[in-house]
Amino acid sequence: MKIFISDSWLREHLKTAATPRQIAEYLSLSSQSVEKVTKFNDDWVYEIEVTNNRPDCFSVYGIARELTAILPRFKISAKLQPLSHNSELITHNQKGLPLEVKITDPSLCPRFTAIIFNKVQIKPSPKIIQKRLQKSGIRALNNIIDISNYLMLELGQPMHAFDYDKIKGAKMILREAKEGEKITTLDGQTRMIPAGAIIIEDGARRIIDLCGIMGGENSAVDEETRRVLLFVQTYDPAKIRRTCQLLGFRTEAASRFEKGVDPEGVMVAMKKAIVMLGKKCGAKVTSSLIDIYPNPLKQKNIKLDLALVNKIIGVELPKNEIIDILKSLGFSQLTTHNSQLTFSVPNWRLSDISKGSSGKTGSKLL
Repeated sequence: MKIFISDSWLREHLKTAATPRQIAEYLSLSSQSVEKVTKFNDDWVYEIEVTNNRPDCFSVYGIARELTAILPRFKISAKLQPLSHNSELITHNQKGLPLEVKITDPSLCPRFTAIIFNKVQIKPSPKIIQKRLQKSGIRALNNIIDISNYLMLELGQPMHAFDYDKIKGAKMILREAKEGEKITTLDGQTRMIPAGAIIIEDGARRIIDLCGIMGGENSAVDEETRRVLLFVQTYDPAKIRRTCQLLGFRTEAASRFEKGVDPEGVMVAMKKAIVMLGKKCGAKVTSSLIDIYPNPLKQKNIKLDLALVNKIIGVELPKNEIIDILKSLGFSQLTTHNSQLTFSVPNWRLSDISKGSSGKTGSKLL
């Protein structure tokens, strides 16, 4: 999958003196391939081909996190800047506008979060958001839609905004589609939905979302919208991939969902969205947070045999250097016994790191 990231945006998350050329060269040597670096007015844009097994790199923050581990290997300091958000803005107990949610099968949507905003002001986004979207190949529309796209690019977590008042009965039922069902999506196209696709219907049994791909025209945010339902979630990747293939239709969101999105990153994205909607749209939270997460991720550990790792990579690396590299990648050291090391795997790498003891796993990381 190809992504476009501006240098100025990357440096909001990565503190380094590396030049754009050095970033492109060392990222390509060690991780994801930078196909091109293009001058864009007073900025640079990286065109990066990300391998399908690394969905954690499908974002500005993911690439910054990767470079934090890579650049020091080439004697260039790099520090990942912490994500800022205000967790006090989220409450599970606030009274306000209602929303009834039913998920017929938890495997369709491993994590579902939603929150409702009032007093929303629909207007153009600030210029910096519009420019960053443009450099990434996405057209700016309005502040609500732009913020959802902006955070998808920044954090790798797609999200969707509905006009709350267009959701009949304030009810959402997430289920599999039946044979013969249709939806008119946000691009104005009426599509036959493949049986088994993930959809959402409202209290009037209208289909309002082709989940993970594109929302319905009948629940779209427009100039008259004053109350917004923000929806941040994860889906079964295989279902999204199959639906895209059958429809011959794929969006930026679908490209991420079909490869797997970290459910632990959902709340990070939700918190930042709440802050941005408040600042850029005048939005006020007017409901409790809905967070349906019946099967949280379990910790995965790996055991590394240092002798086997060094044999595979063909270089004798000291134990402390191996530990430092893994820690820079987000792994946490649990135990050390002679040449055997045990680490816990960070949640954003659970999909591509095998559980158990492996020299190959360790050599791949180093």
